Amino acid sequence: MQFHSVYLQRRRPGDSYRDFQRLWRSHGDYAASVPAFWSQVERYVHNDPVEDAAGWPPDTALYDGIGELFYTSYANWLSIRDVMWHQVAPDEKRVFGGPPPIAVRGERTIHQTPLGTCKLFTFAKYRIDLENIDRDALVAQYVTDTLASEQFGERLSGFTVTRALTHDPGTEMNQMAQTSSNRDILFIHHFDNDDRARSALSSAPHAQLECAQNSFLEWDSRIVLFTHGWVLKGEMG
Repeated sequence: MQFHSVYLQRRRPGDSYRDFQRLWRSHGDYAASVPAFWSQVERYVHNDPVEDAAGWPPDTALYDGIGELFYTSYANWLSIRDVMWHQVAPDEKRVFGGPPPIAVRGERTIHQTPLGTCKLFTFAKYRIDLENIDRDALVAQYVTDTLASEQFGERLSGFTVTRALTHDPGTEMNQMAQTSSNRDILFIHHFDNDDRARSALSSAPHAQLECAQNSFLEWDSRIVLFTHGWVLKGEMG
């Protein structure tokens, strides 16, 4: 397991996509200049939604970036919250159009070692009528079916699932964590290249897997988009 902080972002009004990418990279450089923050980050990845979004999931055109930060544990992330709020976050105002509209922060599980830099992100909420045990069983079955599927699973170059930390009234840490995520779960499917991704996404098994998500996800809560990764620290994985 690994603590994974993932957020969607949009650029400021008036900034071009190219301007945003330049500003976002410079924000990464700024974050690297804050030792108390940077030393605690294992991996930092900027994921850029493909610029020509035609033929990709429609949410691809609605966002400008997905940031991923990896830490050894939730406690490690929590220990530098003050540094993030007071030293790193102020610089975000010159880059982003506001607070992240979508975020998932929690435990990351690797189901297939991530290698490809092209990624399909799916953010979603669980169906409210399901018990936790039912959710877990349905997600586990979805993972099994995904990896076993011909034309889709066989074209993956990685598959991970990040679940937002759940609320535990007895711990202050989880109370804080609950407020930092507005989606319950995040699937990331990795691919070696765009052609392999397009082939997988246009396959019948992918359509069937999407239909299967209805059994445990609120369909209207889904945010799905395709990106190219840019690693600022660590390995791609």
